Amino acid sequence: MEETDGMPRRYDRREFLEKASAWAVAASLAFAAGSSGCDGKEEGCPLPVGGEAGVEELPAPGGERTSAGLVVVKGENPAEALRAAWEEWYPESLDLSGKRVLLKVNAAFARQPSDAVTTDPALLAEAVRLFKAAGAAEVVVYDHILQDLVDPTLEKNGLGQAAREQGAKLAVYPVRKPGSYKRVRIPGARALPEVGILDEIFHADLVVNMPKAKHHSGARLSLSLKNLIGCTADMGKMHSIELHRAIAELGTVVKPYLVIMDATSVLLDGGPGGPGTVATPGKVIVGSDPVAVDAYTCGIFGVEPMSVGYIYHAHELGVGSADLSRIKVRELKV
Repeated sequence: MEETDGMPRRYDRREFLEKASAWAVAASLAFAAGSSGCDGKEEGCPLPVGGEAGVEELPAPGGERTSAGLVVVKGENPAEALRAAWEEWYPESLDLSGKRVLLKVNAAFARQPSDAVTTDPALLAEAVRLFKAAGAAEVVVYDHILQDLVDPTLEKNGLGQAAREQGAKLAVYPVRKPGSYKRVRIPGARALPEVGILDEIFHADLVVNMPKAKHHSGARLSLSLKNLIGCTADMGKMHSIELHRAIAELGTVVKPYLVIMDATSVLLDGGPGGPGTVATPGKVIVGSDPVAVDAYTCGIFGVEPMSVGYIYHAHELGVGSADLSRIKVRELKV
């Protein structure tokens, strides 16, 4: 209950459920932020020590890709929009025969797709289909989420069913049991000189980033660079240091082949877990430069790209370019 004019106010059932959900999200984030203190003795805690790996062991963007630029498709159907973007973007030189493609989604919360806090399942299903049709030997749907109960989370947000129906492998890890990882030293890093990267990333031939565009209480916006925090073993550590600089430094070593930004619906406030105000731009944004993708997506929120700390740092570190005046943008409608 809250006080109104000095008197306690009772919530109705809907208000209570929304408040309880928001409190649960806050608790999850607080737990994640404190998880770096886990000593490994408690069941479900990450191992205190992971093996070491060099930056060169991480999957490189690799191969000849399309020239710098973005493909933006607007449409009411996410699958149709992605198909149109794929046809525009797809390079003839791309050979996925025998390759393992990892799709890094945002599956963090047990929310319905209409809440706009996780990657749209229809978009994911079409991405799996497209990569398999292009010859991928295996497509893995991956995330390290802010929940302990993976199956109910994936059932609620629809990503589990979407992956299974298209024949993808699910590799989604709970916050307290992220699986094995390797420690990687980031050359020249100031905020994040060393980071634990989950083994799933090392096992991929290509990493494809599929973030959900939304408001974020700590990082202002959650876009493609922010989505890469889910590749780390200790997500709480990222939030306990210089967050924006750390996100950018992570982007210097974890380099997806492609970004498929889900801006079909976006959360304007109340992020990252909602509930909040939902808008429906109906856009899918595809590109190989994560900084450019994020910079373009900022426009949907009416935000200056360089005012978002991690975009500014990533641009300065050479992860990509936030200068949209120098980037070719092809816009389509379906």
